[in-house]
Amino acid sequence: MARLGLAAAGLALGCGSGCGSAGGSGSGSPGDGLQPSPPGAGEAGASAGGGGSDSSGGPEASGATGSGRGEGPSDGLSLDPPGAGAMPGAEPPASSADAALIPFQLEVPTLAFDESSVVLVWHKPENYAGVVDYHVYEDGVLLGSANDNATALSPAKPYIDGFYAADGAGFHVRASVHAFTVTGLEPATEYRFTARSVLPDGTESADSNVVVQRTLERPVVLDVSAAPYAAVGDGTTLNTAAIQAAIDACPPGGKVLVPAGTFQTGALFLKSNMTFELAEGATLLGSARAEDYPLERGYTLYEYLTEPRPPSLLNAIDPARRSVGAFENIRIVGKGIIDGNGWLRTAAGSINDEIGNVLPQYVAGNGNSVPQSGVLAASQVAQALAGGLALDVAYGNRRSSLITLRGVRNAYYAGITVRNPAFHGVMNLETENVVVNGVVHQTYDVNNGDGVEFGNSDNVMVFDSVFDTGDDCINFAAGMGAESSAQPPMQRAWIFDNYFREGHGAVVAGSHTGAWIQQVLAEDNVMFHTDVGLRMKSNVQTGGGGRDFVFRDSAIRDASNNAFIFTLAYGQNDNVYASAPVPAQFRDVLVSRVSVDGADTSIVVDGFDPATAAQNPENYADVFHENIRFQNVALRAVPPATIDHLRDSSFEDVVFSDVVGGASPWVITNSPGLSFLGSTSAP
Repeated sequence: MARLGLAAAGLALGCGSGCGSAGGSGSGSPGDGLQPSPPGAGEAGASAGGGGSDSSGGPEASGATGSGRGEGPSDGLSLDPPGAGAMPGAEPPASSADAALIPFQLEVPTLAFDESSVVLVWHKPENYAGVVDYHVYEDGVLLGSANDNATALSPAKPYIDGFYAADGAGFHVRASVHAFTVTGLEPATEYRFTARSVLPDGTESADSNVVVQRTLERPVVLDVSAAPYAAVGDGTTLNTAAIQAAIDACPPGGKVLVPAGTFQTGALFLKSNMTFELAEGATLLGSARAEDYPLERGYTLYEYLTEPRPPSLLNAIDPARRSVGAFENIRIVGKGIIDGNGWLRTAAGSINDEIGNVLPQYVAGNGNSVPQSGVLAASQVAQALAGGLALDVAYGNRRSSLITLRGVRNAYYAGITVRNPAFHGVMNLETENVVVNGVVHQTYDVNNGDGVEFGNSDNVMVFDSVFDTGDDCINFAAGMGAESSAQPPMQRAWIFDNYFREGHGAVVAGSHTGAWIQQVLAEDNVMFHTDVGLRMKSNVQTGGGGRDFVFRDSAIRDASNNAFIFTLAYGQNDNVYASAPVPAQFRDVLVSRVSVDGADTSIVVDGFDPATAAQNPENYADVFHENIRFQNVALRAVPPATIDHLRDSSFEDVVFSDVVGGASPWVITNSPGLSFLGSTSAP
């Protein structure tokens, strides 16, 4: 079997320009077949000049907008073109018994630092199977362990710990923590950091590469409740003009602060080189009136679609500038809440989740029920209907999302809670270098209430976050049909250390796959009751597809639909576009070291069979998914895998136990060239 044609997504994932650190993970444990490119093959030494910020006090001051200034040979990075043959993952140091234990490509993600804190992430060592923790040092002085730091600061860690506490038999793959937040730092000061792997006996590896990061100066802070803005946090006063005035007045590198209180507002428009912070106890509450989200300040999802969408609650959009560079250096941070006020709550209003936290519960509305169950959603659909739109068009195009950033280079979300959009959650369109750190998504069961979406974007990172959503948790999109060929692909994503609860899929590619979704690494995640773990969905007319994916070192329990699905049977719904000349396909995927305990279905693969298609005016031939590899996967209490139109793929050490119904674990049709290796349950 040829190795996967996965480009080196270890390429500056989450880094700013000039970043010398990569965002993919490195080689896996022995046997998982990861083949990263050699160090220095691409942009080696890119970090030598920089990262960090100078002393001018704001995000715009940073050349690399994070990533620190790396030192040492492991700063080299490899950027292969898609399909060039390397796996997502940055290259570890030269192999030796000791070097294989060193964490590598320590970095500060894009904009993940301020005047008093720095966030660090790193890639697991080549031989990570025996690593139990990581220690972080500042100038040789131990700051603490990654596990303890996450317990104190990550919203995902308590859920992940609870998940494993319930796994008394030790069935599940253990996710590891590879992030650390350093707090209590001095402004405008340079710091040097390293990380070391910790083994079961307490011994440590040698140091990782050194990262040097300078904290920012104290910024100018504009409190929206203070004069001259005088916003009122009483939950009823409309503060759109006051908060927008503070945003407009914010100097480069400054901060707009929403203090404790509930501040109702309509659509707000951010600008480059600023921080928008919600203090603990603050809620930014969306207005329930459609007129507070003026359609003329909205956007279209793709240039070849005609129906506009209204602006979101928070925006960085410019109708005249869609591509990367329209905006830069935007931070949305804090311990407060962004509430879109989209739908009513259920009769119960909330539930206590598995660790005792209170989770809001929203009505599962739709186009027919929106007048009764919607709030802002009802107002916006009613306005569109009054303007002459049909219900399906109004419902599908006239609801606001929570946040939309388009054309932004360097964006950072951290610490906030986002809830109750009228439509989607956090939208990142044609963006570059985007980091989502420790964000709590509470959008269940909002219709179309995705957590975070990346469309035609490059270099993204999501970690330490919690998802309880009404649609997909993390969704990647890349356009639809023939016209998407002019769009950039959605590429280079690193997803790690997250907890996925409710959601249609945890890590999702599609259904908009036209310009390809590629170079995605998802690792060290935990999924509980999510409909699907890895969800790759499209239809032949959309074209493109997904390729160069790694989904590894993760655990799934009680998936309410599929553990894994690769399908071309996803409907076009109301989308209208010219069919792609080449049908969609999923290929070059590795699923490695994953445990699944309970799912309505286990592994589902379906391609396209023209003989059974309801319609096929394009005369597409059979479409087979290709080169999908499962390695070291344990599935318990699940139905058989159902596979159709898959070829040249392998299943190595894929073990089923307690197959539902006592049936054979495999139902396979029209699938040539499959290999079943090692201890794989026999077909």
